[in-house]
Amino acid sequence: MPIEDAVRARIDQLLSLSAALSAGNQLGQATSAQQRHECSAWLVSAQNVIHLICGSPNNPYRKNADELVAQHHGMVINQAVGVMAAILRSLLLDADAGLLSSVADRARAEAFDNFLDHADAYVSAGHKNEAGVIAGAVFEDTLRRVCRKLGTVEKGAKLDALIAELSAKGELSGIKAKRARAAAHIRTKASHAQWDEFELEDVRATIVFTRELIESHLDR
Repeated sequence: MPIEDAVRARIDQLLSLSAALSAGNQLGQATSAQQRHECSAWLVSAQNVIHLICGSPNNPYRKNADELVAQHHGMVINQAVGVMAAILRSLLLDADAGLLSSVADRARAEAFDNFLDHADAYVSAGHKNEAGVIAGAVFEDTLRRVCRKLGTVEKGAKLDALIAELSAKGELSGIKAKRARAAAHIRTKASHAQWDEFELEDVRATIVFTRELIESHLDR
C-alpha cells in the first residue's frame, strides 16, 4: 500500500528523533523530566501516524502501537520510544513491499458492502432517491479506489475519463464499461438531486455492478 508523501515524511522525521529520545542513563532510564515529556508526545504522534496507515483496529501494527502507548512506562518511557521506532520501520518495509494493500482493500470492501446493504434496503422500500445517493457515492469511491490500486491517477479526473482509461487497460470490457457509465450517470444525477433522470431499476443495476467491482478488485 503506497504511503502518502506527507505521512512518509512524518515517519522519517519521527525516526530521526527516536535515537536521541530513546537514549537513557546507565540504568536505561530517561535522563530528565523534559525527555520524558518529549517521549510521551513522540509516542502519541507515532500512534497517530500508524492509525492513519492502518485503518482497521485489528491490524497488528495498530494493536501493538495502542498497547504500547496505553502502558505506564514511568522513568523508562525512552525505551518505549525505541520499541515504537522499530514498529514504524517494520511498517514501512511491509508497506513498501505491498503487504498492507490487501488488508486495507478488504477493510474498505467490507465498509462499502455495508453501505450497499443500506442502499438495497432503500430500493426494497421503494425509496429511489435515497438509494441513488448512497449507491452513486459508493460506486464513485469504489471506482476511484480501483484506479489507485491499478496505478491510474484519479485525483481531479471525471468518472467518464476513468472508465475510459480502465477500459483501455483491459480492466473493463465493452459491456462493463457501458454499465459503469450508467452507474456514473446515477452518481451525477443523484448528487445534483435530479431525481427524474433515473429510475429505481437503474439504482438496482448500479448496486449490482458496484458489488462486482468490489469483488473483482478489492475483496481479494
